[in-house]
Amino acid sequence: MDREAAYGSMQRLGVVAWSALGAIGLMWVAILVGSKVAIIFPPLVLGIAIIYLVNPFVSYLERRRVPRLVGSVLAYVGLVALFSAAAFFIVPVLVSQGQDLGDRFPQLIEDGQEEISRIADRFGLSVDVSLPTGQEVSDWFSDPDNQDLIRSQLGTVADVTLTVFQTVLVALVAPVVAFYLLLDLPSVTERIRNLLPEYWRDEAIHVFVQMSTAVGGFVRGQLVVAFIVGIMTSIGFWIIDLPFWLLIGMISGFFNIIPFVGPWVAGGLGSLAGLTSGDPSKALWAALVALIVQQIDNNLVSPVVLRATVRLHPATVLLALFAGGAVGGLFGVLMAVPTVAVIKIITGHLWRTRVLGQSWDEARDALIDDEPTRETVFTRLLDSDEGEGPPPVDLEDEV
Repeated sequence: MDREAAYGSMQRLGVVAWSALGAIGLMWVAILVGSKVAIIFPPLVLGIAIIYLVNPFVSYLERRRVPRLVGSVLAYVGLVALFSAAAFFIVPVLVSQGQDLGDRFPQLIEDGQEEISRIADRFGLSVDVSLPTGQEVSDWFSDPDNQDLIRSQLGTVADVTLTVFQTVLVALVAPVVAFYLLLDLPSVTERIRNLLPEYWRDEAIHVFVQMSTAVGGFVRGQLVVAFIVGIMTSIGFWIIDLPFWLLIGMISGFFNIIPFVGPWVAGGLGSLAGLTSGDPSKALWAALVALIVQQIDNNLVSPVVLRATVRLHPATVLLALFAGGAVGGLFGVLMAVPTVAVIKIITGHLWRTRVLGQSWDEARDALIDDEPTRETVFTRLLDSDEGEGPPPVDLEDEV
């Protein structure tokens, strides 16, 4: 009997070991193939983000018997109208401030140097903040010893040009990809559901709903938070009469799509603009505005907007951002937090259900903060007496 038990334990251990090796092999193949076709990921990811943004509206219209094609067109028309209206009011001011910045840039640099030197002298410090003159720059480029360095940097310029071209291409292709996926979303989810084995179909759908809730809430919420932060920062800088208030506010709002980055950008650029304005106190006021906006965001805006979130420690978020930047640059930074959230949901669910013996709902409650939508259509269907999985339209609604 003992021998049979030991043989059974060894057999299970072998199955686990070979399964782990197989999973590692599949991951290696996936990474190898993914590296060869990496160019398709940015438009695909941006397209999925667009779907998360507009699909709730399309699904709402579909439940009111509006054809999905019509709803999708209306959603795109609404987005274009919204961006056009924003551009009508904001772009002229941004263009004016951008032109003013370009015209005054040399003088601003000189004023900034003088102001920093004056502040340093006040504290008895000797700080050299002088920048090279135009003639010195010309002489440097004419120096034969620097020609090799200049030629070596031409490849970097080519890389930047290629990156800009790819960014424009992504911006053009992603909406088209998103539109076609949005139209076929019910049939796609139906096919995916039918591919799942019946014995763990319900659990797979349950975990997918958690991932969709968290990622969708993050995408939609982070865009709304970035917009609100940009508006609040711009208004705050306008109140203190900071130069280029709208330009700096919109830049900080854009960078707030990346967690923790927006307020730092606002404080840094605002303080720099304050130093070059001739009134050093504006630098302190700009830093104070950025700090107030950060506190409002952390304590009021984000908790309300980002209702469906995965509980991630701030240190985990920061490490994920650094890792994402090292692996994929700006694209990796944007994908870092959703990727970590998905990994935590999958591993957390498996650990809590397989090791700790918790139920699906208990595992979900421990991972996701989503009080306003705690009971979803999926939860009710999965807990029904029939035991049948949810229909595809419901799976598509949760995206």
